[in-house]
Amino acid sequence: MSLRYSTRPLPPTAYVPGISPRTDRPAEPPARTAVDIADLAVHDDFRFGVDLFNHGFPWEAHEAWEPLWFVAPRDRPERALLHGLIHAAAAVVKARAGAYPTARGFVESACEHLALASSTAILDAPALILALREWADDPALPAPTIVLA
Repeated sequence: MSLRYSTRPLPPTAYVPGISPRTDRPAEPPARTAVDIADLAVHDDFRFGVDLFNHGFPWEAHEAWEPLWFVAPRDRPERALLHGLIHAAAAVVKARAGAYPTARGFVESACEHLALASSTAILDAPALILALREWADDPALPAPTIVLA
């Protein structure tokens, strides 16, 4: 297993739309709260999303990151980073559901957003872009791992 960035427990099962029963999906969406986007790298919701993604819970990672993305200022690279990670998670979800062309589309979108975020020191965006593109060529492989700086 890969490194953990949060102490929160991981869910018992991963939700895959169209495959998992609806009871596996969280009943309530996460609350949107004010976030100091400059501290995104240490924000526990962000770090928990990384853990979720890295440990096979892409839908849940998307759910952890989306509230942060909603409140992030549009002119900040951290917003593009979150957008890219959300699309990377969506790509993995679509691949698990067998929708490989859609997954590839999400990978391309993720890479475009991550390229806009390469100025952040939160993670190595170019390395993640490369890993996502390699995975898109063979989505039967394990999804890339996100490594925080």
